[in-house]
Amino acid sequence: MDRQHLKHQLAQFFEQYHPDINWSLFTLHFEIHALKKGDCLFRQGEHSDRMYFLSSGLVRYYSISESGKEYTQTFAKAPRVVGSTRAMVFEQPTLFTIEALDDSVAISFPWKPFYAQMSQDLAFMQAYARFLETIFIHKEVRESSMVKHSATQRYLDFCRDFPELKGTLPKQQIASYIGITPVALSRIRAQIIRCL
Repeated sequence: MDRQHLKHQLAQFFEQYHPDINWSLFTLHFEIHALKKGDCLFRQGEHSDRMYFLSSGLVRYYSISESGKEYTQTFAKAPRVVGSTRAMVFEQPTLFTIEALDDSVAISFPWKPFYAQMSQDLAFMQAYARFLETIFIHKEVRESSMVKHSATQRYLDFCRDFPELKGTLPKQQIASYIGITPVALSRIRAQIIRCL
């Protein structure tokens, strides 16, 4: 894989939030993670002190309860920063798994050196803060949807946001993402087909 191309993708990603980042201050080397469908960046309970940038592909965040039930928390499409902020900042075990849903490529940096170099450039820090704002806003909207929208509307929102997944993911993963059972999802799909 072309390291220069991957670094350019990282730069493009952050420059959408602030165009004036001084990349000459950022000299860290990165690891490349080539993931096949089903591979994991890390698993729930592992330590992960790295900041990941997904340069291509699509991943799913999921956690497993004490009773063994699997919950899909979110999906992330490239290009995007992914990972566990809690795990990398506080050096705690991860609370979820990140799994590739198709062949994907990510690069990663050790968090503390990444943060140290990023903090030398105000524009880079502002770009990172703006990226975090988009994450918080998305999370706020999703949490509101789980409370205010019907299960049917949440399913339609999922189909709109992830059209490439609606026919390929197991029902259980979609159902857990929108907060219902696979049986309820089957009913919603049947109802939508009847209404067409």
